[in-house]
Amino acid sequence: MKLINDNFDDYFEKSAPKKESTPHEETEEEREERELIETTIERRSNKKRMLLALGTLVVLLLLIFFVRDRFFHAYEENTVKGRITDMALRGSVFRTYEGKMLCYDVVSPGNVVKSEFNFSVTNDSVVQKLWNLKQTPLAVQVRYKAYKSRLPWRGETKYIVTNVDTVTIQTYVDNVKDIPMPSAPQEPQSAPPAKK
Repeated sequence: MKLINDNFDDYFEKSAPKKESTPHEETEEEREERELIETTIERRSNKKRMLLALGTLVVLLLLIFFVRDRFFHAYEENTVKGRITDMALRGSVFRTYEGKMLCYDVVSPGNVVKSEFNFSVTNDSVVQKLWNLKQTPLAVQVRYKAYKSRLPWRGETKYIVTNVDTVTIQTYVDNVKDIPMPSAPQEPQSAPPAKK
C-alpha cells in the first residue's frame, strides 16, 4: 500500500508493476559521440598498457645488468706471486676450497713488499696443483679473477684463482731471499679432501 503517489515504481513491494523500458532510438550525433568516447578510453588504456610494459622491460633489463655486473662479470684479471701457506676445504652449506698466499713484490733491490692474499678456487685441477704446492717452499704465480661481490657457492672471497704456475725466473727467486721459509714441511697429503 502506497501512502504517497510519486509515479515511481516501488521495488520493495512485490506486487509493484514493472514498467517496460522502451528502447531509445540513438541519433547519429549521439552515436558518433559515444564512439569517440569509447575509442578515446580504449586508446588511453592501450597507451597505459604499453607504458607499463615498457617500464617493466626497462626495470628488468636494469636488474639483469646489475646482477651480471655485480656477481658474474670479472672486473679485474691479474697475477700475483708468492708462496702458498694454506689450502683448505671450508663451509657449512656450500663447501668451497679456500687458500692463503704470502705475496711479495720486489720494489727495489733489497726492498720486498709482503702481503697476504686470500682466494677461492672453483677448478678441481687448480685445486690439485695448489694442494701439492701447499707445503713446498716453491714460489708460485697465480692468475685470478676479481668480482665485485661474492657468491656463496663460488667461495668465501671475491678472488677466484683460475691458473697456477711455479715461478722459475732465477732473478726473481734471488731477490726474495729475505722471505722466511716455511717451517719443516709436514707429511704432504696426496689429494685434497673431496666436497660432500
